[in-house]
Order: sequence, then structure tokens, then C-alpha cells
Amino acid sequence: MKNINPFEAVKRQVDIVEIIAKFTGMTVTGRGNHRQLPECPFCKGHHCFSITVDKQLFNCFQCPGRLTGGDVFSFLAKLKGYDLRSALETLACEVGYRLPEASKSTKTDIREEIMRQAKADWALAEAKPFWEYLVSERKLSAQVLRGHDVGYLRDRSALILHLKKKGYAYDAIKASGILTLGFGGRYRILFGWRGLDGRIEGFVGALTKHALAVIPPAEKDRYPKYKKSANFQAESPFNLFYAKRRVPDDRTLVIVEGIVDCLQLWSVGIHNVIALGGSAFKEVFIPALECTRFERLILLFDSDRAGREGTDRAIRVLLKDDAKFSLYVAQIAACDPEDETRIIKDPDELICKKGPEVIRAVIDAPVKAGPWMVGAMWNQNDMKNPLHRDRALQGIGALWHCFPDEVEKKEMLIVLSEACGLPQENILKTIEQYGARHSKTATDKNKEKIADQSKGNKIVAPSDQTEKCRALQVKLKAEIQKNRELAQMNRLLLKAYARLVCQAKGLSKAGLLWHVNRLAEGHTVLIKRIRNDPNKAKALIKKVDAIFSASRLKDLAQIKADIEHLSQTSGHDRSAGHD
Repeated sequence: MKNINPFEAVKRQVDIVEIIAKFTGMTVTGRGNHRQLPECPFCKGHHCFSITVDKQLFNCFQCPGRLTGGDVFSFLAKLKGYDLRSALETLACEVGYRLPEASKSTKTDIREEIMRQAKADWALAEAKPFWEYLVSERKLSAQVLRGHDVGYLRDRSALILHLKKKGYAYDAIKASGILTLGFGGRYRILFGWRGLDGRIEGFVGALTKHALAVIPPAEKDRYPKYKKSANFQAESPFNLFYAKRRVPDDRTLVIVEGIVDCLQLWSVGIHNVIALGGSAFKEVFIPALECTRFERLILLFDSDRAGREGTDRAIRVLLKDDAKFSLYVAQIAACDPEDETRIIKDPDELICKKGPEVIRAVIDAPVKAGPWMVGAMWNQNDMKNPLHRDRALQGIGALWHCFPDEVEKKEMLIVLSEACGLPQENILKTIEQYGARHSKTATDKNKEKIADQSKGNKIVAPSDQTEKCRALQVKLKAEIQKNRELAQMNRLLLKAYARLVCQAKGLSKAGLLWHVNRLAEGHTVLIKRIRNDPNKAKALIKKVDAIFSASRLKDLAQIKADIEHLSQTSGHDRSAGHD
């Protein structure tokens, strides 16, 4: 008997209309084969999201960049940030379909096998003190630890023997990173770091406080509190794989430094949280975040100097991403109840000493990233000192264009005005001047870089160098202009297609097939005109819109005459595009 593709089996049992309605919470309108959502869940456009029932497909012709469409698996993957396998598993649960188990001959990924064994080894008697350390001393939820990739790392020789019995070669064991210095020796607690697609990318070993205390000072650098496995370069933050499935209604994601901070927040019911594994936010994390439904990021770093500097760097990295996310900063300002002169360092300590209500209050009252940066500059500089003030304003000017929110800019000006003791309008002019200088400097540097690249590895005479730079600049300008024209043409093509769909749908419902055919002919002329003269085509699109906005379906004679005239005149008016 031929094996049934699980994707096809599940697709036969689900109704895309019901799934879309359930997971978006919106009411699907329309009857028959064509249905609509009042709003696209991706681009938020109105009356542009359609569902074709007989084909079980969805489509949105307004989503930016490219058309968005596909089957029920594509929809759920895009909506929830899933990979296709996760979407299949979710829908299989919805309809009660039991997915076939993996073939026994298929060998499990070695990192998955290591993590599975590490979790199973919590049952060992030698692992009990480390489990108690996490649950009793660190106050992490036992349920959360079992539900995440947290295990006990047994003696390394025993683990190697176990993996070899499972059929893994020594080279594969070494490549997994589990033979990193100290793993299975000083490092007994093992965290698995899953990528966005669910695969374990690497491991992090953790020391207990007691093990950290007995390390000789000369070996502190070799044995930090947390240590990543060898050659492990994370491409997504820790816990993003789990957090992307628990997106709250306000689409907010909390970013902390430490893995234990993340698990501690999860333990008190805050699931929209990820960890960086340190204070450095890497640019490589941005594409992973963009694949999720999160829209607002709250940076909740440690309260020490490294945490403040890491927050500042993270904001600057994220601002380079054309402000896709709204950025906020939440700060810990609570005093240690055991020492009132000391500020609690991190979310883990805050929860343990102050309780979950306090951390929720901190997360619920963040400040925008811009005002926070201004406040941080105020704390670091004497803003009444002209030298310090100008240095701070110069730094803000370089980033001013990165803040699209005018309210956020206004808040920044208010803080600056208070710090400098000067009117807001004067500060704004100075910031804009610095911003203009920074843009000019950046442009000049880019030109120099292009000129340097044009040299290659050859020694070029000054005159030849100038000529080559000029030729390169001319070529660059031509390419930029060409790309602009292509982009304009694509926008017009998309606009013409959207108009055709909307107008043809209205005429088809009224049974006016002759008008649909004439309209299609007119749009064929439009497409040809777009290639020859985008500006002229833009005017023609406006004419088509004018016909439909000025007429009603009962004015059949007028619509017929206008469309017929437009098709004929557009087809003969070849020379107008070159005026």
C-alpha cells in the first residue's frame, strides 16, 4: 500500500475558511467559492484578502514586496512564524490526525540525541543535587525545566560510549560541540539552544554557584559561569522557537540577557521572552525576529554598567533595520531587600527577591528607546557644558533620521530641553544640522570606498584613477536609475492588477461579461504602456478609476461607451508616450 503524504491527508480534513477564522478571530464574509476577510492579518489592508474555497487557497494582493498566498499550511506558518512541519503538527492536532512516526532506520540528529539523553539523565542519582539547585535554589519551575531543553550532562566518557552504541562516529560527536572543554566535568547543567526552525544549533553549559566559587582565579577565563559549545554561532536568540508560539495580543517580545532570566520569567507565566546569552545583540538575530509576528521589543537587560551599554548597542543595531520594530526599554530600579544600598541586578534576582508582580510592573511600564538614549547621555555627560552637550547632540543627530515616530522625537526634545536648559526649537535645529553633516560624511565615505574598490590590487596613476572613478560613478548612477524605473514599473503593474481584480469582480457579479472582456483588453494595453511609459500608464489607470467612480452599474450604456473608447484610444495613442 502506497504511503499517504501527511500534508495531503491533513489538508483533506481541514477547511481553510474555518482555520483562518479561528486563528485570526475575524469573521469570514461572502458566499459560494469566494470568501473575504475584512482585513489582511499580515499587511492590515482592507478588502484585499480573499479565500478560494474549492482550491483551498488564500491570497492577498496588497501585501508589500510580493503577493502573499498559498494553502492552509503556508497561512499558518506565516501567521504564527512556524516552519511547515510545525504548521502540519498544529493542524493535525486540530483534526485529530495521527502523524506517522519517523522510520526507525532514520538516525536522529546527534544534537537531538544528546539533548534527549541529557534530559533522561535527570533520573540518575548523581543528578539530584543539580536538579535541586535549579528548582530549590534558583527557584525555577520544574514543569518549565521539563518542557524546555534543560538536561544533566553525565561523565563525558560515558556519553561518548552511549553515542557510539547508537551508531554515531567520533567525528560526528566532536562536531556536535559536546566535547567542549569542561563539558561533563565542571559543567553538568546543559541547555539546548534551538534555532527558529526547531533544530538544536548548539549547547550552553552552566556552572552552579558552588562550582564557580571553587575555580582558581587563574582559570576563571577558561571556565566562565556559562559556556557555549565549540564552534557554536547562534542565528536566533534563545527560546525564540518557543516564544513565537506564545505571541500576546499586543505583539510584544521581552529580550533579556541570561538564559536563566528567560526561564525564570517563563516560570512565572511570562512566555513572550527570549534571551541573548549575554549583553550583545547580534545583527544576525534580526532576520529571525522578522519571521515572527512580534512588533514591539522591550529590552530588559541587567541593571549594571554592562547591561546599560548593551542596551545602547542593541538600540543602535535595531535602528539600522529601518525601524521595523517599535523599541522600548524597561529598567530594574528595585533595591535589594537584604542591602538597601544595592540595586537588584537582573530579572532572575528580581523575581526571586521581590516576586512576579514586580517584574510584571517593570515590563508594563517601559520607556521608548529614543528618550531612554537621551536620558542615558544626560547621565553620562554634563549637558550644561558646551563641549559635552555638543558631543551628545552630535550623537543624537547621527541617529535622528532612524526615529520615524514624531511623538518619540518630541519626547526626546523635552528631555534634552530640560537637560540643557535651552528651548526645544534651538535644540532641534542643532540636531538636524548635525544629522545633515553626518549624512554628507557617510556619503563621502561611501564614494571613497567605491573608488578604492575600483582600484583593485593594481597601482593606478592619478589620472587613470580619476577616469575610472568617474566611469564607475556614471555606471552606478545608471544602475540606480534603472532600479528605480523597474521598481516604479512593478508598483504600477501591481496597481493595475489590483484595479482589474476589483473592477472585474464587480462586473462579473452583475453578469456583465462583455464589459469584463473589454476591461481586460484595456488592461492589456495598460501593461504594454507601462513598459513603454510608466507615467502615461499612471494617467490611464486614473482614467479607468474615474469611469467606475463616476458611473453606476445601472448606467450600462455609459460604462460601455467609456470603456470601449478608452480601449480604442489607448491602443492607437502610441506616440503620446514619447511626448
